[in-house]
Amino acid sequence: MHWTPKFQYASRSDTGMKRQNNEDTCSITLCPEEQMWVTRGHLFAVADGMGGHEVGELASKTAIDTLPHVFYKSSQPTAAAALREALTEANAAIHDIGMKNRDFHRMGTTCSSLLINAEGFIIGHVGDSRIYRIREERIDQLTFDHTVAWEQKLRHKHNQSLEQVDSDKFGHVLTRCLGPEPQVQIDTEGPFEYLPGDVFVLCSDGIVKYLSDIELGTIAKYLPPAEAVRLLVNIANLRGGADNSTAIVVRISKQDGSTSSLPATQEFHLRSAPPVWAQPLLLFLALLCGIAAGVLSFNQWAILAASIGLLGACFLLGAFLAGRERRRVLTGEESENDAADQSSTIFFRPYRTAALRLNDAIIEKFREAAFRLQATARDANWTPDWPQYQTHVKGAELATQQRKYRLALQEWSRGIEILFAGMPK
Repeated sequence: MHWTPKFQYASRSDTGMKRQNNEDTCSITLCPEEQMWVTRGHLFAVADGMGGHEVGELASKTAIDTLPHVFYKSSQPTAAAALREALTEANAAIHDIGMKNRDFHRMGTTCSSLLINAEGFIIGHVGDSRIYRIREERIDQLTFDHTVAWEQKLRHKHNQSLEQVDSDKFGHVLTRCLGPEPQVQIDTEGPFEYLPGDVFVLCSDGIVKYLSDIELGTIAKYLPPAEAVRLLVNIANLRGGADNSTAIVVRISKQDGSTSSLPATQEFHLRSAPPVWAQPLLLFLALLCGIAAGVLSFNQWAILAASIGLLGACFLLGAFLAGRERRRVLTGEESENDAADQSSTIFFRPYRTAALRLNDAIIEKFREAAFRLQATARDANWTPDWPQYQTHVKGAELATQQRKYRLALQEWSRGIEILFAGMPK
């Protein structure tokens, strides 16, 4: 498929440690021809069903089966309109099943879908499954959680931040999903530009309950997609696994020079942060200019001293602006002029954002997770490949000592996978 950007993708869905059945469903549908790439694109989706034993499974499966079928056959003129139609039809199909069978009454499912095509990427979303995008040193949540907590925070946006929501009480009480009602409000956003190196993560709440955005972004950024989805699910299970967990990771290859054809003016409000060394370098240059100006002034070279001093002031201003821009980009700050209509859940910006970091502290979290699982495996007489596991442990410890953090993360990931492989079925 030379007409599409090169990309890698992987998915994984798991029942978890407490439940008997998996109510999550996911799908990856790739368009087979160039014309379809231009008019429609590749479709990725995650659905998290609800309604009790088998009912949630039926709801999420119905959504995932209906979505690509309607989307690719739609006569709508744009991909965004076709995606909205497909989600609307999925809602109708689930609702119709629920109305015909009392046991299935008011069954429902979340559904978060990502479309990547020649225009850019488009999001279609209902519920609290999430879509993230990792770009350089930042992870952005691109979907709004349709929960009581987030809706309340939207109405009182200026009083406190979303991070202060009582998520334990309201965080997973849905205000919208596919199925229970004959009509549902669907969020569709885009097309927005994607760039080589961008990584997208679609996941159910069984992942986000147990991993922070920083952990999720670090795993998706620094591991290949197949290893990333395994580790996301494994960490969720290791930390409790009370829910089903599902993840799709899509990485746009850096080796491919192409980007979406979307005009730069329609980019998804995502400028890259200035590099971490920019502000210190500018401050250092400003200091050198100040010293030089002082020496020249002492030797009565007034005009040259003034010129050097002015240059130093420019470096100082540049350092201030670089620092401010880096904070703004990495923390998601925006001016009042960027604020969107408060009556809508659709904003031309990420809903949450965090700066990524891969360092000793992050690696230590995965080290602790591996050793905690190791103790459980020994106590419960699991039968993993212990020699192979110890090889990965030694490799991870050595890589950490050498500050090869990406390798250390990969070794801990593989060690954790070996331990889970030895768990009795």
